Amino acid sequence: MLKKQIIPVLAVATSLLTGHQAAAHEFWLDAIDYTIESGAELQVEIRVGQDFKGNKYSFNPNQFYDFSATDSSGKHPIEGRIGDSPAVTMVPPLNGLLVLNHFSTSQLLTYADDGKFESFIENKGLNWVLEEHAKRGLPEFGFGEGYTRFAKSLIAVGDGAGQDAVTGMPFELVALANPYTDDLTSGLPVRLIWQGEGLADIQVDVFRRPKDGSEVEKTHVKTDATGRAVIPVIDGDVYLVNAVHMIIPAQADIERTGAVWHSLWASMTFEAGSVGD
Repeated sequence: MLKKQIIPVLAVATSLLTGHQAAAHEFWLDAIDYTIESGAELQVEIRVGQDFKGNKYSFNPNQFYDFSATDSSGKHPIEGRIGDSPAVTMVPPLNGLLVLNHFSTSQLLTYADDGKFESFIENKGLNWVLEEHAKRGLPEFGFGEGYTRFAKSLIAVGDGAGQDAVTGMPFELVALANPYTDDLTSGLPVRLIWQGEGLADIQVDVFRRPKDGSEVEKTHVKTDATGRAVIPVIDGDVYLVNAVHMIIPAQADIERTGAVWHSLWASMTFEAGSVGD
């Protein structure tokens, strides 16, 4: 079914760079420790890969529009130098829930092989895209796709108290409960936001990294009519939650870049369970 949100690419995301198909993997912020004591140093890696395993990327202001940390005092830019790895090294000044967000610049990949695009779309539960692709008379390969990434990480500093909220990214996952202090018996409720509204009927992939070091497990849920979904969790395990939305770029952008689709990637990482348990 054709999605109604066929709109131009985000105004801030029209400068596309060359890339390759491997770039269209999950993108996330991975803390060395998701719960730290007040006054302790926080280190967070930027990672790109699959199944909660990926390569590390260093701090590079040329690769993001916004890289910030939000605490009870407000939102503040994350400072760093090009090449810093881990990408984030800071001592959070305040106790409570710390929310990191990374709004990447946009890039371009080209589907050079038959079946790659179809496999990606089916894997992300976006079958309507294949129907629309055919209706638009587009080739099965040899076309471009732009992509933009929106990553978030929830960190407990001290008591971890606080609440996640929209950070200002156009596409983002928002936790509707605190994974460190609230009762997660029924799971962690989240909402997928696109341009200020909940996005319905989107597959949300859930990657669980068990605390005992065993293999990462993958499941998925779907957002309801309001963009809400519930993530099943186990105390002490670390989670990567990821969702993908696809839009059609403006005709001028298609002609300029060759990108006939633009994918939006939202991720969120956190550790489940009450602080101190």
